[in-house]
Amino acid sequence: MGSNEDIMHDFVRRELKRLYPSVDGWQIRNAPMTGAGAGFIISRRLLGRFEGAHVLVSFDRKVTAQAAKTLKEMAASAPVAGVAASHLILMTPKGAEVSGVSPDIQILPMQSFGYDGKELVWLKRRAQMSEKTAVNTT
Repeated sequence: MGSNEDIMHDFVRRELKRLYPSVDGWQIRNAPMTGAGAGFIISRRLLGRFEGAHVLVSFDRKVTAQAAKTLKEMAASAPVAGVAASHLILMTPKGAEVSGVSPDIQILPMQSFGYDGKELVWLKRRAQMSEKTAVNTT
């Protein structure tokens, strides 16, 4: 049986598949983790050149410099074949505070999760509930 965190990471993987589709040659695989959290390695070969990125997923409300350090360690320990320097992407819920992250790391807000005040919420579920309420009140 999987945990809630496993399910949440499945949603993140789906989002990555939408952003980096296999029809465009992208391959997404789990990254070996050196710290907490989940990570992915995204890569493809296009017109004879390789592209790649390391993605670290954080569900924290406030993302610290430690997450950036973990992402850089992940990239160093599992380099993308054929890529001299992969892109570094930190995937966070919408509304997370990311001011402590260095500018060389791309912040990618999740579409499925976000913060409503101090609470982490599933945004799609909230949108579905709003739609059902609107339908039921008419």
